Amino acid sequence: MNIRFSGVHVTLVISPTDLRGGFHRLCSLAQDQLGINLSSGKEAVVFLSKTRKICKIVTTDEKGTMLLTRTLHNGRFEELMVRVGQ
Repeated sequence: MNIRFSGVHVTLVISPTDLRGGFHRLCSLAQDQLGINLSSGKEAVVFLSKTRKICKIVTTDEKGTMLLTRTLHNGRFEELMVRVGQ
């Protein structure tokens, strides 16, 4: 499966998020708290866990909805956070 994020606006939520929920809960957070409508297919939201070891990406495209989970075995998303802060 190839996932392309070209032409998609990506929002990184740096505030720790409870990632136990699925797509519908995270989509609701994006809509209610951030005002981001994921159903347009032009938005993706990246949520980070409190420990910064897990992230979930929610988005939609012409084929349907996607919830991608990324778990780091070594390290954390610290390097990403440093880049965001610059």
